[in-house]
This record gives sequence, structure tokens and C-alpha cells, in this order.
Amino acid sequence: MNDKQIISSEEKHLENAEQSLPVQRFTPAVDIYETEQELVLQADLPGVTENDLQLEVNRGILTLEAEQAAVEGAARKAYYRQFKVSERIDADAGAAELKDGVLTLRLPKRESAKPKKIAVQTLH
Repeated sequence: MNDKQIISSEEKHLENAEQSLPVQRFTPAVDIYETEQELVLQADLPGVTENDLQLEVNRGILTLEAEQAAVEGAARKAYYRQFKVSERIDADAGAAELKDGVLTLRLPKRESAKPKKIAVQTLH
């Protein structure tokens, strides 16, 4: 066996060991608030990286899903949560940011859903 085959064999062994570790499933804590312009969702996802995270909107349902890479000797952590998204929200224009284990998702409102100001005239 040459060095390349040994390394390949070790990588396969580690990959199999990671897959055999138990997975702890969590529902992340989420704060949601609304401004005049957007809906903001903040989720606690400690230890999750951008590559571990999936956000998807399908048929008005926002799905947040993440699974941490295995840490030696510890169970993997997986996060899952779903939300119904109003038709007033433009999910296609959403933007997400992950910083220090906190996901911030900003979903702008459609123009038709934003508050409108009506000018008042004084008549004499």
C-alpha cells in the first residue's frame, strides 16, 4: 500500500466514524420582528457555518435547516425550523447573514404591502 492509498483509507474511516455518531436535533430559538420595510428573523445557531446552513422558501413555507460538521467524539448537532411566509413578503429579495452563531434573515415587504402616506389638504 502506498502513502496515497493509506491516506485515502484513513479518510474513508474518518468519514464512516462521523456518519455513525449520533445526531442531536434542536429547534433553534428565533426572534421575529417587523418594520415598515421588512420582516426580520434572527435564529440562534451556535457552531453552524455558512456551508452547514440551508434556507429555502417553497410554496410559502420558509425552511431553516443546518447540521454541524462532526467534532471528534461528540454528537453532531442538527437544527430545523419552518415558518409560513405571508404573500406580502418578497422572499426572492431576501438576504441572510450568519455572524457569531446568529443568523439574521431580512425579507423585504412587497411594495403593495408597505404603508402608504396620504397627503391631507386643508380646504377653505
